[in-house]
Amino acid sequence: MKLKLNVYPVIPDMDEKLTEIIRKAVDNRAKILEIAYGEAGDGVKKHILNFLNRKDIRQLYSRLEKTDKGWGRIYVHFRWED
Repeated sequence: MKLKLNVYPVIPDMDEKLTEIIRKAVDNRAKILEIAYGEAGDGVKKHILNFLNRKDIRQLYSRLEKTDKGWGRIYVHFRWED
C-alpha cells in the first residue's frame, strides 16, 4: 500500500496532517508514504525533515528517500515484520 500527502500549497496545520498520515500508514502497514511539497521551498522541506527526525516519529519507519533536482518529494519507507 502506498499513501500520499500533498502539502503544496503550504498548509497551516502541517504537523497535524503529517502525524495523521504517519499513523494511518502504521495502522494500514503501508510500504511507502510519499510526501509532496512541490515548489514550497527549502523551509518547508526542512520543516518536514525535522518533523520526521523527531525521536517518536523516527522509530516508526525504516528509511527516508529525498528526491533531488527540484521534484519536491520525500518518500518514507516502512519495513514490517511478518
